[in-house]
Amino acid sequence: MALYEVVRNRIRAILRVAGYDFVRSSRMTTAASRRARMIRYHAIQTVVDVGANIGEYGAELREWGFQGRILSIEPTSAAFGALSERASGDARWTVLRFAAGAENGVAKINVASNAGASSSLIPMLDSHRKSAPEVKFVASEQVEIRTLDTALADLIVPGESLMLKIDTQGFEQMVLRGATATLTQVRLIECELSFVPLYEGQLIFHRMLELLDSLGFYVVQFAPGFPDPESGHCLQVDGIFARKQ
Repeated sequence: MALYEVVRNRIRAILRVAGYDFVRSSRMTTAASRRARMIRYHAIQTVVDVGANIGEYGAELREWGFQGRILSIEPTSAAFGALSERASGDARWTVLRFAAGAENGVAKINVASNAGASSSLIPMLDSHRKSAPEVKFVASEQVEIRTLDTALADLIVPGESLMLKIDTQGFEQMVLRGATATLTQVRLIECELSFVPLYEGQLIFHRMLELLDSLGFYVVQFAPGFPDPESGHCLQVDGIFARKQ
């Protein structure tokens, strides 16, 4: 680790004891910085990170000063190994190996070539392959599927304020269907929203908005995501939704 990183980390540790943190001012208008402010505003105590892959989201939460609990969920073996290693030095970061879904069981997950980032329980469509030809399914694994209500029953304290992040490649509605009880404590939801179907059977943008509205959440942020390299059209955005008051 470079000397400046050591000094920076020591200063941040001292500030955090006093309840403060610092970030680069040039990044304060990014989607990540706005998320960090939302987390503080809504007094989020625990982030449930569904589809954690190798832990990029959890690491970004920590970079932006979140000191609460992180529950990261990842089903694929290689990604889970990297996630476990990344979280190993953080006592408030728990990793869980399963796929979140609408009911408990087992299923085959398709493992993607991009370090598992596009792995999915449902088939990839031609629209995805055309826009990202370098991404392919290269293997499959048998994984456990659990509902969030089942998996988190002994991990979530009644009254604890939650943020739910879902990155499950077209399986978002199934995750939500298995989280009826969990959602009563969720104040923020972050998930991917596709303008065109990229995975078989997924709900696209307007249908997801309708679903989240029916669950009591309204949109508070969109951030551009997956683009088509030929047309430049945005195929997917990341959305954050807050519970209606």
